[in-house]
Amino acid sequence: MTAKFKTSLLCLLLLASFSLPGRAEETPISFSGLTYPIKLGLPASDKDGSIIFETPFSEAPEADYDTVLMQGEMPDPGIRLDLVLKSESFFSAPASYRSDGFRRFPNGRFWARFRVPLSRLPLKISVVNSGSRAASSLTLYETDLVRTSEDREEGVEQSTVAYVPDPELFLPEPAPFKLIRRAGWNAAPPTAPYTQHEPQYFTLHHTQAHYPENYERAVQEMQFIQDFHQNGRGWIDIAYHFLIDPAGNIFEGRPIKVLGAHVKNYNTSNIGVSIMGSYHPPTHDIFTPAARDSFISVGRYLKETYEVPADRFYAHRDLGRTDCPGDDLYAEKDSLRRLIFTPQITGLPLSPGETPATTPAQERSLRQLIKYLGGS
Repeated sequence: MTAKFKTSLLCLLLLASFSLPGRAEETPISFSGLTYPIKLGLPASDKDGSIIFETPFSEAPEADYDTVLMQGEMPDPGIRLDLVLKSESFFSAPASYRSDGFRRFPNGRFWARFRVPLSRLPLKISVVNSGSRAASSLTLYETDLVRTSEDREEGVEQSTVAYVPDPELFLPEPAPFKLIRRAGWNAAPPTAPYTQHEPQYFTLHHTQAHYPENYERAVQEMQFIQDFHQNGRGWIDIAYHFLIDPAGNIFEGRPIKVLGAHVKNYNTSNIGVSIMGSYHPPTHDIFTPAARDSFISVGRYLKETYEVPADRFYAHRDLGRTDCPGDDLYAEKDSLRRLIFTPQITGLPLSPGETPATTPAQERSLRQLIKYLGGS
């Protein structure tokens, strides 16, 4: 048995020891000729109830589903999305469904949920005029199929008593990096008690959605994501522990010492850190230096506080069938690992002829670096 094989086997065993049945991985639905984000220009119409755009029927889903979730941007509130399931036979008509859950924020961000009978039928989306009189647009960031029985959070105890999380579950004060706490972005409380865990590894994500151009839009995006996760998906809180906007602002999601809902089967002891925006072709949002620095700050804190080793840093696609965090961010993973886990030696430049002096901490860092590079 080779050393490489032993190492791979050990990593798999460690991951298995962290695994806990959690929410299901979404099954993204694809339509021929359309690529996410699907950006549509919608014509003006003066007839309420008229269909102003319709996708083709999707490719056949790989698994049964009973819920369809979509989220995107809808600048004009005078349109409606309907869902149409393909007929099971030539002799039956397609079935049409209205959303049973819908929310549109003032800035146009929206989510919609459709409940349907358990099925594996292809589907299409109809955009219906419901009062609009002008040309408009619509963006769909994702359309996911889920099976409700597999999408719930495990180990959550429902309670009719107002739940107040223990302050010990949160990142301590003062925070080790600049952090916008939950109160700072006006987070809603969790809908049920958290499940406690101890951080042992962390995972890089992208939100695959809006790329906020300023702090105000970033706060709005935080509120939208939490609302979608709680009221659209039915989870107890926003899925991630930290979210980072393009300006490098780090937002507090779930408390660091509680179970998240960001990776199927790998939520226990796993800290989810998501970068706002979409980093997968055809969208190439910019992973800014500020966002990079903030991610490194979070990673170093996890490394130092919880002794997370370099081989416990993952991207979402390492742990499940997904494109997340996108090809562009995934290409940054090795560089991020080096910046987080390789000792960084900094100091003032020396004067000519000056002999460098090192502190005990710097000497330890030097020894670790030599060992890391294969020295004695």
